Amino acid sequence: MRILLTLLITSILLQSCTDVSAALFAGGNGTYDFKNEPLDIQYHVDETKIHLMDFQSDNDTVYALYVGDLAQIATDTIIFYLHGNASSMDMFWETAGLFANLGGSHHFGFMMYDYRGFGWSTGRSTGAESMAADYDAVLSFLQAQGLTSDRMVVVANSLGSLPAGPAAAGGSRIPVQKLIMEVPQSTANVIMQNATGLSLPASMITSYNFDIGQNMEDYTGELLWMHGTEDAVAPIETAESVMQKHQGAYYQEAVYEGAGHGLRWDIGDEEWSKVVLDFIRH
Repeated sequence: MRILLTLLITSILLQSCTDVSAALFAGGNGTYDFKNEPLDIQYHVDETKIHLMDFQSDNDTVYALYVGDLAQIATDTIIFYLHGNASSMDMFWETAGLFANLGGSHHFGFMMYDYRGFGWSTGRSTGAESMAADYDAVLSFLQAQGLTSDRMVVVANSLGSLPAGPAAAGGSRIPVQKLIMEVPQSTANVIMQNATGLSLPASMITSYNFDIGQNMEDYTGELLWMHGTEDAVAPIETAESVMQKHQGAYYQEAVYEGAGHGLRWDIGDEEWSKVVLDFIRH
């Protein structure tokens, strides 16, 4: 029975070849009900500063959330957040509230978006090109509002490392000078095995190859890498080998013994916020 089930799963996956969102990552409709009620009181935001918007990425629509004063993008420091593998950015609303209160209430602007096939974003994430196009569609808005490289901090959580790596290596219309990689993925094989529970090479279901290690070698800006030693989703051994290839302007590690993939929950908001804020102010 187990052999038959494995063959059935493999057959389904093979039919999804080259389709990243269908083969590897969770997608869903989401609700986009961004209100203060579900947030701890210390993370409440000014609800007049919550802006849901959408952008065209090729022939698809990508939905994004901006928390802050749109008129101040030309002067504020902006956190550009690339979220992890969850059905939609709904799952990162608490993270948005934390960033909106990092260093003080609305001290930083905050933006995140749903990749194609996630949340309300249409289409499917088919590979490096679609993820890069989604990143660029949102970033072009920030650039048009006056955001410059010296006031942008890119924060990538888990899956977010896939678009963040190439962007940092020179593929960003606003050059990346500060990058935070939180529990980053490192290889397609690791994602494949975690998504399916099968010890199969990623090439069996997707042509989406990525090389975060090479990206880090090519990235010249500042890098903070945050990880837990007990991360079963993005093993620290593979993440360490690629993050330490960085030879840019500044490199910092924040590795926590016993912490898993839910790093912020394991180490606590206070410690997490301190490390992130210190790096941003470096």
